[in-house]
Amino acid sequence: MPHLKKLTPFFAFLIFGSIAVLLWQNQNRYERELVLRHTETSSEQIRIRIEGLMNARMASLESLSERWVERVPPDFSQDRFLDFAEMFYSHYPGFMGINWIDPTGVVRWVFPKNSNERVIDTPIFEPQDYRLQKNFHILHTSQNIVTPCMELVQGGLGYNTFLPLVYSGKIQGYLNGVFQVKRIVDICLAKDIFKDFWVRLYEADQLIYTNENQSDGNPGKNGFRVLRKVQFPGKNWKLALVPKPIVYPSGTAWKVSVLIFGLVISATLSLLLHLLLERMQMYRQARDQALQEVSERKRTEKALIENEKKLEATLAELADKNTELETFVYTVSHDLKTPIVTIEGFIGALREDFGDLIDENAEKYLNYMSDASRKMEVLINDLLYLSRIGRLPERKGEFSFDDLMKKVLKTLQPHIDESGVTLNVEKGLPLIYGEIERLGQVIENLLSNAVKYMGKENPAPRIDVGVMEQGGQKVFFVRDNGIGIEKHYYSKIFEIFQRLPSGKKIGGGTGVGLTIVKRIIEHHGGIIWLESEPGKGTTFYFTLKDKET
Repeated sequence: MPHLKKLTPFFAFLIFGSIAVLLWQNQNRYERELVLRHTETSSEQIRIRIEGLMNARMASLESLSERWVERVPPDFSQDRFLDFAEMFYSHYPGFMGINWIDPTGVVRWVFPKNSNERVIDTPIFEPQDYRLQKNFHILHTSQNIVTPCMELVQGGLGYNTFLPLVYSGKIQGYLNGVFQVKRIVDICLAKDIFKDFWVRLYEADQLIYTNENQSDGNPGKNGFRVLRKVQFPGKNWKLALVPKPIVYPSGTAWKVSVLIFGLVISATLSLLLHLLLERMQMYRQARDQALQEVSERKRTEKALIENEKKLEATLAELADKNTELETFVYTVSHDLKTPIVTIEGFIGALREDFGDLIDENAEKYLNYMSDASRKMEVLINDLLYLSRIGRLPERKGEFSFDDLMKKVLKTLQPHIDESGVTLNVEKGLPLIYGEIERLGQVIENLLSNAVKYMGKENPAPRIDVGVMEQGGQKVFFVRDNGIGIEKHYYSKIFEIFQRLPSGKKIGGGTGVGLTIVKRIIEHHGGIIWLESEPGKGTTFYFTLKDKET
């Protein structure tokens, strides 16, 4: 069944395509029938017009011959003939010429003269013209003669009619009507006929007229044509009318666009059916998946509720653990400080009670012990401070960086002056947001390190504090011209208890200061990094998060 469903659009295309082909064939038959009727009607109109025109012209010639001889007394003058000829020529279009031939067969008078002047004084019978020779004896029997179509002296294919002019039983001459086939057709046929059809006229097997051109290719190759007989006195012509491509295209090109359109519509409908079936299948799958997801969601929600309960219990447990850890850290720190205080107290007692007995080496050892205990105290304080960063709530606020510098320098300025370091603080430092005590610890650590690692051989020790714009963000910096840091130590100096070889030589420090700095900056949503070159100094850069909303 699923396989048959996939073939449904194909079967639909076959059905729709078959309907399109049947409609196309029916349309072709209908169009062909219309063209056939149009061609038959047009050919019948042409036959009627040509027969009517030529019957009327032959009748007009007979009327002219009768009027020529009916006058009493008779008048066979040239002026009278030309008057008659001009009247009939003007009132009955279609004549190429109307001429009078004397009884000996020589053309004497012609009308119109401009197109028939070449035949004046020309005998109508030439010994070599066999087509007139066989009828010449008939001219003397008082019968009307119509010649076959031939090339006229006036130009073009046409024919002549000869009507004897008999008076008192004697032939007074012959009335000659000259007809050109092209002129007859041009008078009888409307312009629409030439636009829609190829017209051919035959006399016997001779083609006497056609409107075809060489550029027309092969007119009538579609095999569609209508034949008609055209009959009038002395003539029996055959008319062939062939529709042009504008009316009836040849071959399979006829209405192919209609068939293509129908097939395209069929393909489109099949495609739409295919898409509809796919959409329905997707809908069913989505429905099943939705039902499955609803079931899974219910199970998930149930699991989430259970996990939330577990998480709440875990958080409560973590809170208790943190509290215990804070208590433990505080207790350990306090307990570690107690022996340190005791050591410091006994060192003081020794100096006070046995000062006279302590020699130079003993004093030296006591100093070592005192320095070590103080370092231990500083280290304990730093570790305690580090553990509290980000865990103990402190009030954040907005304050000036200038005010922060002033607060830090109250403590550090004597040490800086004692070291001979020039401190340059940029004026107009911006407002910042954070915990003022924590950020003060950052500046204090950075300045203390800068002074500590300035180098004894530095001729002009200097520290610069300022701010700059980078990527649309304020970046603060502390720059010194001290001993510098090698590049492969950049990441290590922020790790706890990591001290550089150069720092160990100088002495002092616990290895926790920059770790505290990094933790405070990150707690304020910023980052810290450095740039340095050995022998040329170090610059620490850091950013701070904007004011929280």
